[in-house]
Amino acid sequence: MLSKRYIQVFAAALSTCAASYPVLSNPQIGSVSKSPDDPSKLIITGSGFSFKSHSKPLYFFSFEGNNLSQQEDASFVTGREEAKGTFNSEITPFGKGHSLQFKVIDDHTNTVLPGINFSSDRLYVYFNRRYNFSIGNESTWGPNGLNLKTTRIWGDDGNNIYVGYQGKEGSGSGRIYPEYTATGGSVWLGNRLPQVQNQWTQEEIIYKTSDIGVENGRFDLVRNGNYAHNSSFRMRTSSHDSRYSELYFDQISNGVNASEGLYIYYDNIYIDDSHHRVYISDSSQFSEAKKRLIQVPTKWNDTQIEIIFDNGDISESNSYLYVVDGDGNVNANGAKLCTENCPSPPNSPESLSVQ
Repeated sequence: MLSKRYIQVFAAALSTCAASYPVLSNPQIGSVSKSPDDPSKLIITGSGFSFKSHSKPLYFFSFEGNNLSQQEDASFVTGREEAKGTFNSEITPFGKGHSLQFKVIDDHTNTVLPGINFSSDRLYVYFNRRYNFSIGNESTWGPNGLNLKTTRIWGDDGNNIYVGYQGKEGSGSGRIYPEYTATGGSVWLGNRLPQVQNQWTQEEIIYKTSDIGVENGRFDLVRNGNYAHNSSFRMRTSSHDSRYSELYFDQISNGVNASEGLYIYYDNIYIDDSHHRVYISDSSQFSEAKKRLIQVPTKWNDTQIEIIFDNGDISESNSYLYVVDGDGNVNANGAKLCTENCPSPPNSPESLSVQ
Protein backbone atom coordinates (compact mmCIF):
# COMPACT_ATOMS: atom_id res chain seq x y z
CA MET A 1 0.00 0.00 0.00
CA LEU A 2 0.96 3.69 -0.16
CA SER A 3 3.92 4.76 1.95
CA LYS A 4 3.63 7.56 4.51
CA ARG A 5 5.67 10.03 2.50
CA TYR A 6 4.01 12.62 0.32
CA ILE A 7 3.45 11.52 -3.25
CA GLN A 8 2.95 13.74 -6.23
CA VAL A 9 2.56 12.85 -9.84
CA PHE A 10 3.09 14.75 -13.01
CA ALA A 11 1.71 13.86 -16.39
CA ALA A 12 4.13 12.47 -18.94
CA ALA A 13 4.69 14.74 -21.93
CA LEU A 14 2.08 14.40 -24.61
CA SER A 15 3.24 12.85 -27.85
CA THR A 16 2.62 14.73 -31.08
CA CYS A 17 -0.95 14.16 -32.18
CA ALA A 18 -1.88 13.41 -35.78
CA ALA A 19 -3.86 16.17 -37.42
CA SER A 20 -6.92 13.95 -37.78
CA TYR A 21 -7.23 13.43 -34.03
CA PRO A 22 -9.95 15.56 -32.40
CA VAL A 23 -9.22 17.47 -29.22
CA LEU A 24 -10.98 17.41 -25.84
CA SER A 25 -11.74 13.68 -25.69
CA ASN A 26 -9.37 11.65 -23.54
CA PRO A 27 -8.92 11.98 -19.79
CA GLN A 28 -5.78 13.87 -18.79
CA ILE A 29 -4.11 13.68 -15.39
CA GLY A 30 -2.64 16.87 -13.97
CA SER A 31 -1.58 15.90 -10.44
CA VAL A 32 -1.92 13.35 -7.68
CA SER A 33 -1.44 13.87 -3.96
CA LYS A 34 -1.89 11.84 -0.81
CA SER A 35 -5.32 12.23 0.75
CA PRO A 36 -5.11 14.39 3.89
CA ASP A 37 -7.76 12.19 5.49
CA ASP A 38 -6.35 8.75 4.65
CA PRO A 39 -2.71 8.05 3.69
CA SER A 40 -3.72 4.86 1.83
CA LYS A 41 -5.63 6.91 -0.76
CA LEU A 42 -4.59 9.13 -3.65
CA ILE A 43 -6.43 12.14 -5.03
CA ILE A 44 -6.16 12.46 -8.81
CA THR A 45 -6.90 15.82 -10.43
CA GLY A 46 -7.17 16.54 -14.12
CA SER A 47 -9.83 16.80 -16.79
CA GLY A 48 -12.16 14.69 -18.90
CA PHE A 49 -12.82 11.96 -16.34
CA SER A 50 -16.58 12.25 -17.12
CA PHE A 51 -19.62 11.72 -14.90
CA LYS A 52 -19.97 8.48 -12.91
CA SER A 53 -23.29 7.83 -11.19
CA HIS A 54 -21.70 6.23 -8.12
CA SER A 55 -18.01 6.52 -7.35
CA LYS A 56 -17.32 3.03 -6.05
CA PRO A 57 -17.74 -0.16 -8.09
CA LEU A 58 -20.80 -2.25 -7.35
CA TYR A 59 -18.58 -4.89 -5.73
CA PHE A 60 -14.93 -5.32 -4.90
CA PHE A 61 -13.71 -8.57 -3.35
CA SER A 62 -10.12 -8.35 -2.06
CA PHE A 63 -10.29 -11.44 0.20
CA GLU A 64 -8.25 -9.61 2.81
CA GLY A 65 -9.08 -9.17 6.48
CA ASN A 66 -10.57 -12.66 6.74
CA ASN A 67 -13.51 -11.42 4.64
CA LEU A 68 -15.34 -13.57 2.08
CA SER A 69 -17.79 -10.75 1.27
CA GLN A 70 -17.24 -7.59 -0.73
CA GLN A 71 -14.99 -4.98 0.87
CA GLU A 72 -17.41 -2.53 2.46
CA ASP A 73 -15.35 0.63 2.04
CA ALA A 74 -14.73 -0.23 -1.63
CA SER A 75 -18.20 -1.34 -2.77
CA PHE A 76 -21.36 0.59 -3.65
CA VAL A 77 -23.71 -2.32 -2.88
CA THR A 78 -24.15 -2.76 0.87
CA GLY A 79 -26.12 -6.02 0.83
CA ARG A 80 -23.53 -8.69 1.50
CA GLU A 81 -22.64 -11.30 -1.13
CA GLU A 82 -20.39 -14.05 0.18
CA ALA A 83 -17.92 -16.06 -1.86
CA LYS A 84 -17.36 -19.77 -1.35
CA GLY A 85 -13.88 -20.99 -0.59
CA THR A 86 -10.93 -20.65 1.74
CA PHE A 87 -8.18 -18.05 2.02
CA ASN A 88 -4.76 -18.88 0.57
CA SER A 89 -1.59 -16.89 1.28
CA GLU A 90 0.80 -19.09 -0.72
CA ILE A 91 -0.79 -18.83 -4.19
CA THR A 92 -1.43 -15.15 -4.92
CA PRO A 93 -1.06 -13.02 -8.06
CA PHE A 94 1.42 -10.55 -6.53
CA GLY A 95 3.23 -12.62 -3.92
CA LYS A 96 1.48 -11.03 -0.95
CA GLY A 97 -1.87 -10.95 0.83
CA HIS A 98 -4.49 -13.61 0.19
CA SER A 99 -6.39 -15.14 -2.68
CA LEU A 100 -9.56 -17.24 -2.56
CA GLN A 101 -9.22 -20.99 -3.15
CA PHE A 102 -12.44 -22.50 -4.57
CA LYS A 103 -12.90 -26.28 -4.72
CA VAL A 104 -14.56 -27.70 -7.84
CA ILE A 105 -17.17 -30.38 -7.13
CA ASP A 106 -19.54 -32.39 -9.31
CA ASP A 107 -22.43 -29.92 -9.05
CA HIS A 108 -23.24 -27.45 -11.83
CA THR A 109 -24.87 -25.07 -9.33
CA ASN A 110 -21.64 -24.74 -7.35
CA THR A 111 -20.06 -21.37 -8.19
CA VAL A 112 -17.60 -19.15 -6.36
CA LEU A 113 -20.20 -16.36 -6.08
CA PRO A 114 -23.98 -16.39 -6.29
CA GLY A 115 -25.47 -14.66 -9.30
CA ILE A 116 -24.45 -11.00 -9.19
CA ASN A 117 -27.44 -8.86 -10.17
CA PHE A 118 -27.19 -5.52 -11.95
CA SER A 119 -29.70 -3.26 -13.71
CA SER A 120 -27.51 -1.20 -16.05
CA ASP A 121 -27.16 -1.65 -19.82
CA ARG A 122 -23.44 -2.20 -19.31
CA LEU A 123 -20.98 -3.99 -17.07
CA TYR A 124 -17.24 -3.96 -16.44
CA VAL A 125 -15.57 -6.91 -14.71
CA TYR A 126 -11.92 -7.33 -13.68
CA PHE A 127 -10.38 -10.23 -11.77
CA ASN A 128 -7.29 -12.38 -11.36
CA ARG A 129 -7.81 -16.13 -11.81
CA ARG A 130 -5.74 -19.32 -11.76
CA TYR A 131 -6.74 -22.95 -12.44
CA ASN A 132 -4.71 -25.83 -10.98
CA PHE A 133 -6.00 -28.12 -13.74
CA SER A 134 -6.36 -28.34 -17.51
CA ILE A 135 -9.73 -29.28 -18.95
CA GLY A 136 -7.85 -31.03 -21.74
CA ASN A 137 -6.63 -33.62 -19.22
CA GLU A 138 -8.99 -36.61 -19.29
CA SER A 139 -8.43 -37.30 -15.60
CA THR A 140 -10.49 -34.18 -14.77
CA TRP A 141 -13.56 -35.31 -16.69
CA GLY A 142 -16.74 -36.90 -15.46
CA PRO A 143 -18.57 -39.56 -17.51
CA ASN A 144 -19.70 -36.99 -20.08
CA GLY A 145 -16.54 -34.96 -20.29
CA LEU A 146 -16.23 -31.51 -18.74
CA ASN A 147 -18.13 -28.39 -19.84
CA LEU A 148 -16.73 -25.17 -18.40
CA LYS A 149 -18.53 -21.83 -18.74
CA THR A 150 -15.90 -19.43 -17.42
CA THR A 151 -18.23 -16.42 -17.61
CA ARG A 152 -21.98 -16.29 -18.20
CA ILE A 153 -24.42 -13.38 -18.09
CA TRP A 154 -28.17 -14.10 -18.08
CA GLY A 155 -31.30 -12.16 -19.03
CA ASP A 156 -34.77 -12.74 -17.58
CA ASP A 157 -36.03 -14.32 -20.82
CA GLY A 158 -33.41 -17.07 -20.80
CA ASN A 159 -31.20 -15.23 -23.27
CA ASN A 160 -27.58 -15.32 -22.13
CA ILE A 161 -24.03 -15.02 -23.36
CA TYR A 162 -21.13 -17.18 -22.25
CA VAL A 163 -17.49 -18.07 -22.70
CA GLY A 164 -17.37 -21.87 -22.80
CA TYR A 165 -14.87 -24.72 -23.16
CA GLN A 166 -15.33 -28.45 -23.77
CA GLY A 167 -12.81 -30.78 -22.17
CA LYS A 168 -12.97 -33.28 -25.03
CA GLU A 169 -12.06 -30.48 -27.45
CA GLY A 170 -9.05 -29.32 -25.46
CA SER A 171 -7.93 -26.20 -23.65
CA GLY A 172 -8.11 -24.14 -26.85
CA SER A 173 -11.83 -24.84 -27.37
CA GLY A 174 -13.07 -21.50 -26.03
CA ARG A 175 -16.05 -19.96 -27.75
CA ILE A 176 -18.51 -17.10 -27.18
CA TYR A 177 -22.18 -17.66 -27.86
CA PRO A 178 -25.24 -15.45 -27.22
CA GLU A 179 -27.93 -18.10 -26.71
CA TYR A 180 -31.35 -17.58 -28.39
CA THR A 181 -30.28 -14.30 -30.04
CA ALA A 182 -27.20 -15.16 -32.12
CA THR A 183 -27.08 -14.16 -35.79
CA GLY A 184 -24.70 -17.04 -36.54
CA GLY A 185 -22.66 -19.73 -34.85
CA SER A 186 -20.22 -19.51 -31.98
CA VAL A 187 -17.26 -17.15 -32.13
CA TRP A 188 -14.20 -19.34 -31.58
CA LEU A 189 -11.41 -17.91 -29.46
CA GLY A 190 -8.75 -20.60 -29.94
CA ASN A 191 -5.26 -19.58 -28.85
CA ARG A 192 -6.40 -16.01 -28.15
CA LEU A 193 -8.02 -17.19 -24.90
CA PRO A 194 -6.98 -20.74 -23.95
CA GLN A 195 -7.85 -22.26 -20.61
CA VAL A 196 -4.45 -22.34 -18.89
CA GLN A 197 -3.14 -24.34 -15.94
CA ASN A 198 -1.09 -23.00 -13.01
CA GLN A 199 -0.86 -19.46 -14.37
CA TRP A 200 -2.40 -16.32 -12.95
CA THR A 201 -4.27 -14.36 -15.61
CA GLN A 202 -5.63 -10.82 -15.52
CA GLU A 203 -9.15 -10.93 -16.98
CA GLU A 204 -11.41 -8.07 -18.11
CA ILE A 205 -14.93 -8.17 -19.52
CA ILE A 206 -16.51 -5.09 -21.11
CA TYR A 207 -20.22 -5.60 -21.78
CA LYS A 208 -22.85 -3.31 -23.27
CA THR A 209 -26.29 -4.51 -24.32
CA SER A 210 -27.50 -4.50 -27.91
CA ASP A 211 -30.64 -2.83 -29.16
CA ILE A 212 -33.52 -5.20 -29.90
CA GLY A 213 -32.86 -7.00 -33.16
CA VAL A 214 -29.59 -5.16 -33.78
CA GLU A 215 -26.09 -6.63 -33.76
CA ASN A 216 -24.49 -3.81 -31.79
CA GLY A 217 -23.88 -5.26 -28.34
CA ARG A 218 -20.39 -5.55 -26.86
CA PHE A 219 -18.85 -8.48 -25.03
CA ASP A 220 -15.16 -7.64 -25.17
CA LEU A 221 -12.66 -9.97 -23.51
CA VAL A 222 -9.21 -8.77 -22.48
CA ARG A 223 -6.57 -11.07 -20.98
CA ASN A 224 -3.27 -9.74 -19.68
CA GLY A 225 -3.87 -6.48 -21.52
CA ASN A 226 -4.54 -8.13 -24.90
CA TYR A 227 -7.92 -8.23 -26.63
CA ALA A 228 -9.15 -11.78 -27.22
CA HIS A 229 -12.44 -10.55 -28.66
CA ASN A 230 -13.97 -7.15 -29.50
CA SER A 231 -16.63 -7.62 -32.20
CA SER A 232 -20.40 -7.07 -31.89
CA PHE A 233 -23.29 -9.38 -30.97
CA ARG A 234 -27.07 -9.34 -31.12
CA MET A 235 -28.14 -9.97 -27.53
CA ARG A 236 -31.88 -9.17 -27.69
CA THR A 237 -34.72 -10.05 -30.04
CA SER A 238 -38.47 -9.41 -30.00
CA SER A 239 -39.00 -12.78 -28.30
CA HIS A 240 -36.04 -12.43 -25.92
CA ASP A 241 -35.93 -8.70 -25.28
CA SER A 242 -34.61 -8.54 -21.72
CA ARG A 243 -31.21 -7.06 -21.03
CA TYR A 244 -28.67 -9.26 -19.30
CA SER A 245 -28.89 -8.76 -15.56
CA GLU A 246 -27.11 -11.60 -13.71
CA LEU A 247 -23.41 -12.53 -13.80
CA TYR A 248 -21.86 -15.91 -12.97
CA PHE A 249 -18.27 -17.18 -12.81
CA ASP A 250 -17.04 -20.68 -13.74
CA GLN A 251 -20.08 -22.93 -14.05
CA ILE A 252 -19.10 -26.57 -14.66
CA SER A 253 -21.49 -29.17 -16.06
CA ASN A 254 -21.42 -32.62 -17.74
CA GLY A 255 -19.69 -34.00 -14.68
CA VAL A 256 -16.21 -33.60 -13.25
CA ASN A 257 -13.76 -35.90 -11.49
CA ALA A 258 -13.66 -34.05 -8.19
CA SER A 259 -11.37 -36.69 -6.66
CA GLU A 260 -8.51 -35.09 -8.61
CA GLY A 261 -8.50 -32.11 -6.22
CA LEU A 262 -9.48 -29.41 -8.68
CA TYR A 263 -9.22 -25.79 -7.53
CA ILE A 264 -9.76 -22.34 -8.99
CA TYR A 265 -8.09 -19.34 -7.35
CA TYR A 266 -9.50 -15.81 -7.52
CA ASP A 267 -8.37 -12.38 -6.39
CA ASN A 268 -9.30 -8.71 -6.84
CA ILE A 269 -12.81 -9.27 -8.24
CA TYR A 270 -14.08 -5.85 -9.38
CA ILE A 271 -17.63 -5.58 -10.78
CA ASP A 272 -19.22 -2.30 -11.88
CA ASP A 273 -22.17 -1.14 -13.96
CA SER A 274 -20.02 1.58 -15.54
CA HIS A 275 -17.02 1.42 -17.87
CA HIS A 276 -15.15 4.08 -15.83
CA ARG A 277 -12.01 2.72 -14.20
CA VAL A 278 -8.47 3.50 -13.01
CA TYR A 279 -5.35 1.37 -13.54
CA ILE A 280 -1.77 1.28 -12.30
CA SER A 281 0.73 -0.19 -14.78
CA ASP A 282 4.48 -0.56 -15.15
CA SER A 283 4.35 0.84 -18.70
CA SER A 284 4.50 4.51 -19.63
CA GLN A 285 2.31 4.00 -22.74
CA PHE A 286 -1.17 2.54 -22.47
CA SER A 287 -0.74 0.70 -25.76
CA GLU A 288 2.09 -1.24 -24.09
CA ALA A 289 0.43 -1.55 -20.66
CA LYS A 290 -0.23 -5.28 -20.43
CA LYS A 291 -0.04 -5.47 -16.65
CA ARG A 292 -2.99 -3.38 -15.48
CA LEU A 293 -3.81 -3.33 -11.78
CA ILE A 294 -7.34 -2.13 -11.12
CA GLN A 295 -7.66 0.66 -8.54
CA VAL A 296 -10.81 1.16 -6.49
CA PRO A 297 -12.29 4.69 -6.70
CA THR A 298 -14.12 6.02 -3.65
CA LYS A 299 -14.88 9.50 -5.05
CA TRP A 300 -15.32 10.51 -8.70
CA ASN A 301 -16.22 13.60 -10.68
CA ASP A 302 -15.09 15.05 -14.01
CA THR A 303 -11.96 16.68 -12.57
CA GLN A 304 -11.11 14.73 -9.42
CA ILE A 305 -10.93 11.07 -8.39
CA GLU A 306 -10.00 9.50 -5.06
CA ILE A 307 -8.68 5.92 -5.16
CA ILE A 308 -7.58 3.26 -2.70
CA PHE A 309 -4.01 2.91 -3.97
CA ASP A 310 -2.57 -0.60 -4.40
CA ASN A 311 0.38 -1.07 -6.73
CA GLY A 312 0.59 -4.85 -6.25
CA ASP A 313 4.08 -6.02 -7.23
CA ILE A 314 4.89 -2.88 -9.24
CA SER A 315 7.40 -0.57 -7.56
CA GLU A 316 6.20 2.95 -6.79
CA SER A 317 9.11 4.34 -8.80
CA ASN A 318 7.89 2.48 -11.88
CA SER A 319 4.14 3.02 -11.48
CA TYR A 320 2.08 4.81 -14.12
CA LEU A 321 -1.53 5.89 -13.69
CA TYR A 322 -4.34 5.62 -16.27
CA VAL A 323 -7.95 6.85 -16.11
CA VAL A 324 -10.64 5.42 -18.40
CA ASP A 325 -13.82 7.47 -18.87
CA GLY A 326 -17.35 6.16 -19.36
CA ASP A 327 -16.88 5.80 -23.12
CA GLY A 328 -13.63 3.86 -22.86
CA ASN A 329 -11.28 6.76 -23.64
CA VAL A 330 -7.98 6.68 -21.73
CA ASN A 331 -4.89 8.87 -21.39
CA ALA A 332 -2.40 7.46 -23.90
CA ASN A 333 0.63 8.51 -21.85
CA GLY A 334 0.85 7.28 -18.28
CA ALA A 335 1.22 9.66 -15.36
CA LYS A 336 4.30 8.52 -13.43
CA LEU A 337 4.28 8.55 -9.66
CA CYS A 338 6.93 10.81 -8.21
CA THR A 339 8.35 9.65 -4.85
CA GLU A 340 11.34 11.92 -4.12
CA ASN A 341 12.17 15.61 -4.72
CA CYS A 342 8.91 15.99 -6.57
CA PRO A 343 8.30 19.12 -8.63
CA SER A 344 4.99 20.87 -8.40
CA PRO A 345 2.50 19.23 -10.77
CA PRO A 346 1.83 21.18 -13.96
CA ASN A 347 -1.52 22.50 -15.03
CA SER A 348 -3.75 19.95 -16.74
CA PRO A 349 -2.90 19.78 -20.47
CA GLU A 350 -5.41 19.92 -23.24
CA SER A 351 -7.08 16.55 -23.83
CA LEU A 352 -6.23 14.68 -27.01
CA SER A 353 -8.02 11.70 -28.53
CA VAL A 354 -6.00 8.68 -29.56
CA GLN A 355 -8.94 6.67 -30.87
